[in-house]
Amino acid sequence: MKAPSKQPANNRGTGTQKRNKSAKAGKKIRVLKFVSRIASFVLMPAFTVYSLVTGKKRRGLKHHFGWVPKVEKKPGQKLVWLHALSLGEVNGAAPVLKIIHEKRPSIALAVSVTTDAGYDAAQRMLPFVDHIFFHPLDSWPFINRALDRIKPDLYVLTDTGFWPSMLMSLKERRIPPMVFNGRISEKSQARYKQIATMVKPLLQSFAVICMQSERGRTTIQNLGAPPQRVRIVGDTKFDALQIVQQAERIRILERFRFPRDGQVWVAGSTHEGEEKVCVNAYLKLCRKFPKLSMVIAPRRLERVGEIAKYLEKENIKFVLRSKIDPRAKLSTNIVLLDTHGELAKVYSIADIAFVGRSLFPPGGGHNLLEPVAQGKPVLHGPYIENNQKTAGELKTQGLAFPVSDDQNLFAVVRKLLMQAEELPQLHKKAAAYVQSKRGSALEIAKYIVAILK
Repeated sequence: MKAPSKQPANNRGTGTQKRNKSAKAGKKIRVLKFVSRIASFVLMPAFTVYSLVTGKKRRGLKHHFGWVPKVEKKPGQKLVWLHALSLGEVNGAAPVLKIIHEKRPSIALAVSVTTDAGYDAAQRMLPFVDHIFFHPLDSWPFINRALDRIKPDLYVLTDTGFWPSMLMSLKERRIPPMVFNGRISEKSQARYKQIATMVKPLLQSFAVICMQSERGRTTIQNLGAPPQRVRIVGDTKFDALQIVQQAERIRILERFRFPRDGQVWVAGSTHEGEEKVCVNAYLKLCRKFPKLSMVIAPRRLERVGEIAKYLEKENIKFVLRSKIDPRAKLSTNIVLLDTHGELAKVYSIADIAFVGRSLFPPGGGHNLLEPVAQGKPVLHGPYIENNQKTAGELKTQGLAFPVSDDQNLFAVVRKLLMQAEELPQLHKKAAAYVQSKRGSALEIAKYIVAILK
């Protein structure tokens, strides 16, 4: 009788290495859980005091500690928990959730957000969703309390902001997570590389990772995502874009009391410092274009008072959007937008748009597609890390115009206004570009239904 063949030494070594790695990973997880539990005893009272003193995060305070709405599912019913960080992510999620609701109404939908703007947008845009709440803080006790109350069958992240405690808890419960509209900035990539041993197993837990671009796919695979689970599906925000028709555009123009034979510049989603640059450029432009009107739309409405004080101090006439008298002629052509959810449609009355959080570092940029969807050329500053792919494509199409400073901004806007006869052609090109990018939402919805099956 032959003696049983011995396992090759290198195989035995490989098996031992795998067991050692697994043991080390298990030990790290146990340590993280212990630290997280201890930290929660400090985090809960500290976060509560911070919220009560500052007024921030006061809405849905108990949600942050895991006391989210308790869900009672029907027998056999599936539930999708989708997390959309803020306003932009809610916009991207809306068309996907609408498709699921219309085609698979039996699937229960729960949506969590992080910011007040995201919560308001979800309430406004997703009336058919069963539950809307604030995402719990990423601490084991809070996460597990929330999972006990919701009992999701699938957890969906919009964008690639990973929550370690959540993903580890999902893995323990065998609840699959997925990502769509995935993108990773260079800054995030560098940060993830520093904690590669933790990121890789998290990425391997995803059922599907839908990235926006080839660069995104390559990056996330280099970080450890299984190639067979990564897809390029584009950006669902194109499906969310609502195009304002001419009749409504005229009504908006009339509500703002702007002259029909004038031109309009909309500075949207602006951050601190950007309003001053845009207003200074506008005042210089008015010398050559006396019928030029301007809409200033700060990203955060709580900054309206700060901007109003600056304009008053400089003796610059303006009117708040909420104070426009529909029966009277405007005494100024500068409107400060102080209303929720109106900017996307206001872009339709623009001849030229500027999108903020892009002129000064660290920047990052906001949604360049909203003005483009209305057929408007868009200007942005140099700091657009979160929108580099979109900005590059729009620039190639001749629809986006990067500017570096106040003088450059003035010069580009002036040039575009002087070429007003060419703007209709840009409008047509912008509409065609947006139409060519639609369709991602339906593909994402199919992935979600397939995973649930």
